Amino acid sequence: MKKLKQNNQGSISLEACIVLPVFIFVLMFFYGFMVFFSGHQLLSHSMIQSAQSLSLDPFATERLEISWEDMEGGSDLIEAMYAEALGGDDYFSSNKKWYDENSDLMLQTVKNRFLGYLVGSGTSSEVESKADDMLKYLRIQGGINGLDFSETKIEDGVLTLTIKYKQEFIFDFQGLAAFDRKQSISITLWDI
Repeated sequence: MKKLKQNNQGSISLEACIVLPVFIFVLMFFYGFMVFFSGHQLLSHSMIQSAQSLSLDPFATERLEISWEDMEGGSDLIEAMYAEALGGDDYFSSNKKWYDENSDLMLQTVKNRFLGYLVGSGTSSEVESKADDMLKYLRIQGGINGLDFSETKIEDGVLTLTIKYKQEFIFDFQGLAAFDRKQSISITLWDI
């Protein structure tokens, strides 16, 4: 019996040396998968919120005729009410006609709205800094600069917001685990 006990002393250590690295690898894989999936969900949610918000801009600008530059007298009150209702900064509302056919403002407005809904309000540098940090944590290559809104378009009063980016798996070995991602959402613009 004593001889049998002596032969098994090293087997537990050997089994632990084999099983523990596999277990840790599986845990790391699931953690990476959760970060990857969370990033996709977070960007999808921000796109949906941005699209809904962008769809209201034409109504506010055309129908309500809210133009902060042209208002006289009570403009401070109207500006404060409108800005407060839509977030208080350029990341949640716009009184410019970015939705016109020949407007150069569309892509920048879409990007700003997306960043606003991604990280919240603040000054321009705060929002961009927080968004860049968050996107890098989610392993979006290039952070803010890695987001491509160039396929966003308006046709027949329908805004199709499209975002393209490259997302890495959190445990990226030699750049082999980066995936091209593309998400789109369409929404009808009010009052166009």
